Formats: sequence, structure tokens, C-alpha cells
Amino acid sequence: MKLVRTVVFILLFIVVMAIYLFQTRLAREALTYVPDEVNRGVVLSREDAIDRVELCDHVRKTQITLQKDKGMWMLETPVRYPAEGRIAEGLLAAARMVSKQPRLRAEKDWAEYGLEKPELEITFGFPEKKQVTLQIGAPTPVGKSVFAKWDIERGYFLLSSEMKSAFQQSVYGLREKRIFRAPAGAFRKIFLEMGKSSAEWIWKDGDWYWLEPVEKFGQKVPEGGLNPLLAALQSLHVKEFQDNNKKSKAELGFFMIHDRVRVESEGGKKETFYFGNEVPDQNAYYGLRDGEKTVFLVDRGKVIELFDLLKSVANETARKDIVDQRLTTND
Repeated sequence: MKLVRTVVFILLFIVVMAIYLFQTRLAREALTYVPDEVNRGVVLSREDAIDRVELCDHVRKTQITLQKDKGMWMLETPVRYPAEGRIAEGLLAAARMVSKQPRLRAEKDWAEYGLEKPELEITFGFPEKKQVTLQIGAPTPVGKSVFAKWDIERGYFLLSSEMKSAFQQSVYGLREKRIFRAPAGAFRKIFLEMGKSSAEWIWKDGDWYWLEPVEKFGQKVPEGGLNPLLAALQSLHVKEFQDNNKKSKAELGFFMIHDRVRVESEGGKKETFYFGNEVPDQNAYYGLRDGEKTVFLVDRGKVIELFDLLKSVANETARKDIVDQRLTTND
């Protein structure tokens, strides 16, 4: 898991660096061909406390609003739901990068650059109600770039098509999709109830111990024995949100007694996930987080994986107990 995560971070770093280098090259080429540069009205830095982002795609006819409150990003429109913080912060990083591009003097009407009626408008708001809007227009005649400008400036600049894509986010892409949001390293207690099977473990003094079932109470889980289960819980994501669901909880399979997973992390924070009925045509199950109203689908394969891992941990603990008993008998 650590290796996969490291590879992902390396790939993301390479992508970001590639975009940065490409943007730098674009800036140099732009100044070479059109040496006139106009005054800048927008320069963003990490010190600028941006707390609102509005993404307006006039081509797709979508509008998405993100709001930061008490350090947490939330989707405000078209639905209200926790946002993926890393993606929201990535939009701010992209805006800071864009604000460093050299401004070029327009030699034609804005319509010629596709900026009279931009395809994309991204507005960044500040606590003091100030805001600036990045406008992205038509592609350049040569190369894979697009024309762009800030709404309060007289000049324009060039952006890579990759940078434009970074701002073309979907509602699903911006939503928080992790079912368990605490990092695995912060898990302190795990409870699973799936059908007739149930189990509970507690983290104590650097090891995991069984709390349930009763016959395993107090037994130590073999070192690393819960790692696959921890990884599975961390990778449990929403497959599809059911925002327009009209069915009752009973119709969805959320009864008083139902399958669930509860994780307690540092500080006593609890997160509970409930399994509902199977949705065969979607190869999924209905899911619901305790305290939230939004119903979603979770991949059927991930649910089966949890069942299998529960059995695997139980079997591994039992096997170790047998080995320990034989060693004790031989002594």
C-alpha cells in the first residue's frame, strides 16, 4: 500500500512539474513573439486567504461553488457535501501559478480570443468579499494552448490545455468520496457486523487485540494481521452518489439491525458506515454514513473483500494460537 501511494505521489509530482515547465516555456515564447506586457492587477500567493471558488462552465452549462469554513472545504452548489480538500487546494495552487504568467497586450477584440464570452470562468473569493475571476477562452491557432485573462486586467496570457482541464472539474470529482476519512494510522477501534459475523478490535500499546467475538477476547492479532483490512477500509470509496433518491431507508435496506462498519479514531471520533440492499444492475450495494442523509453506492467487490478479510484475520489468529499452544506443549 505504501509503495502504491509513493508511486502515485511521484506521478502527481511529475505531472505538476510538467505543467509548470510547460507554462514557463509558454510564457517565454509569448514574450518573444509579443513583447508588450501590460500591468498586472492580480498576483496571488499563499498569503492570500482564498475561501471561495466558483467554477462556471458555459459550454457544459454547469456551476459549482466551493466554500472553506473552519479549515474545511464544502461543496455548496449544486449540492451541499464535504469536498475533496486536496483537489480544492490544487485549484488554488493552479490559480497562483496562473497569476505569475506575463500579461500580453491584446491586438484584437476580445471576441477574437474567445474572451468576450469565455468558455470557463473561475472566481476566487476572499474573506473581505473581494473576488477575482479567471476567464478562459478559445484555443490558440498554433499549439495546444488557450487564451486567458483576469477579469480586472487589460492584458491576456496563454495557458496550457492541461491547465484548462484542471479547472474543468465535475461535482463527483470534487466531492469527498472516502467513506472513512480518518487516516488509517489514527484508527483505534474497529467494529464490523456483516450478516451473522461480527468482530471488534482495539489498538493498545502498539498492537491490535480482539474484543469480539467473546471467545477471542483479549487475544493479540498477529503482527501486520490487520493491515490488509485497514487498507481495504481506507480504499472504500463512494462509487456513485444517489442525490435524487426518493426511496425510504427501509426500501434501501437500512433497518434497525443491519450490516455496518464503525471506526473510532484518535480523540474518540466515530465514523459508521451502513450497508443496504444489493443493487445487481450496478454491481454495488447501497451505503450510508451515520449522521448524513446522502445515500450512495459502494462497489460490490469491495464489500466482498471486507467479508473475506474478516474471515482471513480470524483464521490467521486461530492458526497462530494453535502454533503457540504446540510450542508451549513441547516446552
